[in-house]
Amino acid sequence: MFRIRPLRFIERYIREFVYPFYANTHTTTSVTSRQTTRFRQEAREIIKKCVNSGQEDVVVFTGSGATGAIHKLIHALQLTGKVVDKTIIRIHDNDQGTVNMKMLEAQLRKYRLAEYNMYVAFSAASNVTGILTDTVAVAELCHKYGALSFWDYASAGPYLKIDMNPTLTGYKDAVFLSPHKFVGGPGTPGLLIAKKRLFRNPVPGGCGGGTVLFVTRDTHLYLKDIEEREEGGTPAIVESIRAGMVFQLKESVGIKTIEDREEELCRNAFQVWGKNPNITILGNENARRLPIFSMLIHHPDSGKILHHNFVSVLLNDLYGIQARGGCACAGPYAQDLLGINETIARKFTWFLESHENEDVELSCKEPLEIMKPGFARVNLPYFMDDETVHFVLEAVDMIAKHGWKLLPQYRFDPHTGAWENRYFSADEAKPPFSLHDVTYDEIGVVMKTTGRPREFDVKLEEIANAASKILKEAVELNKEINTLDDERVEFKDDKSQLIWFLQPQEAQFYLAAETLKHKPGSTFVRTKLPFKPRKSSRTTRKWPEIHEIQEYLKKLKAIEVGEEDIPQLPTINNNTTAVNKKIDGDHRFIIPREAWKPHGKSGELIAFGKKRSKICCIQ
Repeated sequence: MFRIRPLRFIERYIREFVYPFYANTHTTTSVTSRQTTRFRQEAREIIKKCVNSGQEDVVVFTGSGATGAIHKLIHALQLTGKVVDKTIIRIHDNDQGTVNMKMLEAQLRKYRLAEYNMYVAFSAASNVTGILTDTVAVAELCHKYGALSFWDYASAGPYLKIDMNPTLTGYKDAVFLSPHKFVGGPGTPGLLIAKKRLFRNPVPGGCGGGTVLFVTRDTHLYLKDIEEREEGGTPAIVESIRAGMVFQLKESVGIKTIEDREEELCRNAFQVWGKNPNITILGNENARRLPIFSMLIHHPDSGKILHHNFVSVLLNDLYGIQARGGCACAGPYAQDLLGINETIARKFTWFLESHENEDVELSCKEPLEIMKPGFARVNLPYFMDDETVHFVLEAVDMIAKHGWKLLPQYRFDPHTGAWENRYFSADEAKPPFSLHDVTYDEIGVVMKTTGRPREFDVKLEEIANAASKILKEAVELNKEINTLDDERVEFKDDKSQLIWFLQPQEAQFYLAAETLKHKPGSTFVRTKLPFKPRKSSRTTRKWPEIHEIQEYLKKLKAIEVGEEDIPQLPTINNNTTAVNKKIDGDHRFIIPREAWKPHGKSGELIAFGKKRSKICCIQ
């Protein structure tokens, strides 16, 4: 229901203006090839402008998203196929959930003295928590010690400003992008944006047509233009043009519009989910972040967690909401957030290995992916309207309160970790469409099946009401369910202490106790989790008195502000300048400058904090 899809107006333009002139870009001898070449060149130029690219930056289209871009850079740096004396240092986050700059500087200083070539790679925004990195501060620190700074914008790219050259020393040496995650982006290639000097390789990363200037029987000469040389073979022409258009669209919407909306979405999510004790949102709540939320859903009576794949399936089955269950692409960081140290991680690794030739119980012979810890992840994109946002927030809240009651209605596969509803038939569980249903005749495509993708025409309120009804009926329906023959994870030794998720059979006992109006805690022992998720440094945001705000604004010769003009915003970073030390509040607060219309730059913020007030300018 909620997903990044192609946009009709972009696809219409491509269908009407790009496809009719489609031709190879390796020649300019025909009107079609010239037009196609122009489209693709303009797409590259648009992207360069959007990322503030300079004369020393190149934009290279790569095959498989940010992953392809990373591989391209590794080849350019000539790090492949070598036995490299390498040391990998992982920089941890600090108490605020952001990059530990002290640790980073200490490691940079250490390895500069050891005369290492240093490559520093960070995500501009975590795809687990959405927490943002101060890319300029990190890049400036890296360059101070002679290191190169590489940036993964796979998660941040669709939502944040990408600036290759923000300051003299805060430039980015390379950026990796996945435009298919942009609005309208499905069917676009990856992007590598990098400084020309990084391409040290005499041989292109992908040899093929378009990379060679001239070939004799014994020799060959590659093109000098990096962007042409590194895109061997017939390029992803239409895909590249589409990438230029989605960047163009992002700029048309406006970075500030996107960022303001995303701040609002974060506030809304924390206001709703923060009241539910069964929800743990990973990552520091007070850090600047995108509205990406990785969460754990607790069952308080048992002390266990609802399996992330079960939570994701429930969101799909009850509400039509797409969520991601698992550990994303940042395993060590996710383990930090979950409170899994290396000793515990090795114990969980055992379940994910094959033990065919070992003397272990039969259920452990094959990998048990069901035992892999993880979380459910939900994103609230800026283009989601308020009604839909409310629907998603309430859906997660309802599942956190009552979702466990549906566990007996589901089965899981211990080896794959997949969950499915016991009442779904094989046909209902199977995806409805197949390429094998397609045949061709003189007219075109003939479908064996009569089904068609339908437009979503059901009201969200009706879906929410239907889901609530199912959850309310779960207790009564439980009496008719027999889970004794279902798969169950159990171990004879101390491995049983590592079972962290509530299983259907356990949920059925709790439901039976609820039917008898018997408190489960007096009968069932509360389980101690094998790991303890890191607590967010959540603070209760207490707004300062209105007279304090008015007094401070008068000192700045600002227009007075009323209570209704002071919306609540996340706290600002600590790297701001103290301008007043008289106000003594319990916490830090922010007032948007637009709320009281003073003179000066828009986007400037006033913040009240404990023992001091701060003022900063958000670019």
